[in-house]
Amino acid sequence: MQKQYSNEQLHRIAGENYRLLSEYCTELNREGYFTDAEKILQLSMDEVLDLYVQSLMVQFLVFGKRLNEEEVLFAAGLTGQDMLGLRAAWIAGDLSDAVSRSAKFLEAPPILLQLLCLRDQKKHIGVTGLFFDSLLNVMICLSYLNQVRDTNVSKFIGLYFDKVAVFLENREEESRTVDGKYIFKKLCSGNLSEGCRMLREAGDDFAAYKSKYFYYRQSTGAAVATERLSEQRHREEEPPGYLPDVLADAAEEAVENMKEKKAEAEIDRLTEQLARMVGLAAVKEEIRSLINLIKVKKLREKYKLPQMNMSYHMVFTGSPGTGKTTVARLVAQIYRELGILSKGTLTETDRSGLVAGYVGQTALKVKETVERALGGVLFIDEAYALAPEHASNDFGGEAIDTLVKLMEDHRDDLVIIVAGYTEEMKRFLKANTGLYSRFNKFITFEDYTKEELLAILESMAADAGFCMTDGAKEKVGRMLGAMDETAFKEFGNARGIRNLFERLVSNQANRIIAYDSQSIKDITILTEDDVTV
Repeated sequence: MQKQYSNEQLHRIAGENYRLLSEYCTELNREGYFTDAEKILQLSMDEVLDLYVQSLMVQFLVFGKRLNEEEVLFAAGLTGQDMLGLRAAWIAGDLSDAVSRSAKFLEAPPILLQLLCLRDQKKHIGVTGLFFDSLLNVMICLSYLNQVRDTNVSKFIGLYFDKVAVFLENREEESRTVDGKYIFKKLCSGNLSEGCRMLREAGDDFAAYKSKYFYYRQSTGAAVATERLSEQRHREEEPPGYLPDVLADAAEEAVENMKEKKAEAEIDRLTEQLARMVGLAAVKEEIRSLINLIKVKKLREKYKLPQMNMSYHMVFTGSPGTGKTTVARLVAQIYRELGILSKGTLTETDRSGLVAGYVGQTALKVKETVERALGGVLFIDEAYALAPEHASNDFGGEAIDTLVKLMEDHRDDLVIIVAGYTEEMKRFLKANTGLYSRFNKFITFEDYTKEELLAILESMAADAGFCMTDGAKEKVGRMLGAMDETAFKEFGNARGIRNLFERLVSNQANRIIAYDSQSIKDITILTEDDVTV
């Protein structure tokens, strides 16, 4: 019958085992066994122990695909120092560096076991086995968290034991101080607290420990360990590491899975943000379709299926104030999560940011702007201004030519989105034959309806902590409805609404400042008196 442990008990038991590990290492340090190693590693005894224990726990979690909050914080808090920076990595949402460092550290020969084995040989004791048993208890505690019995624990410990067994062998009796039977018994018993009590009582008195756990035998295995390591070095082979290739593969897979889940969650958040934007139904559908297309492309890459070339550059057409810049910013972040871009930033520019007034300066200006945008999206508003009508000697042509070349040079980490009125953008694309082949994704931003503009105004007010009365909404609605086609176009869509909102807030301030006192309601309500033409 397996005993059930609460997380609190597991933290306490693991802590007791960690203290035992620390005591064993303190003796090594006190007796001078670690002096040379400290000079080489540039790490203290405590730092090596903490790095060793944390690395082993992280690789165990990777093997079991259990890199979740409870387990990661358990590993971060058990040791005296968070050598792998697990807490900060978890908060940042990226454990890849910690996982990579732990795997690299465990590839090296096990210095702690080597030194313990050497000490055991000189003193005719068996602390190496005790040290291993405390590590075993820590890993079992980790596997029991939330009363979940991790079935991967026995496989991981078996693989780990095979790599370090040379330090736990008894040459004379051809048996191990800690053998497979003992490990099996340990894993099946589940009696962690009893094992800790025995370890505490045993200390350096190996006989006391042996009487409790009969699978242990006094170790004199340092000589054979040293001999075997020497033979391997003589054959110019790598000394034995901790973990086999299967663990490295599991680590890589776990990290990739973690990254994919994080990216999916972020893409969901960004698409939800897009969905909350007022109107733009066709734009939203185009972006969703683009995301799905890229996801399928990534799947085909994963399974090494044939790929068709795909351009990620886009043309946004439509009137000012229809949300093109906002959508471009979301696209940049989505591209980052999909692995298309490294940073996902948005760099905005226009003709003035690309064209210089002197011969030869425009190319340099375009290059500087592109380099600043690398890793993200370069958003060129009113791009048609680079190709004005009836201006054959204009420097805009030089800007376009340079841009086309740089798009090819940086095709792996740069996306360009050009924006402007529909008809004018057609002229822009004809200015250079290379533009049409690179911009093959067109998204049209329709003008907002009057109802949508009113909804945008209400949303702006709510985001800023204001509430509009029904009278204010009706008055704005009448004002928008009274505009003819020309006036409505000049209003500027969402830009016009933002200007209107700022005027409402200014009018409200002028109205309530004359009050003897202002309540919270006074300063948060926008009334019809604040709506002026």
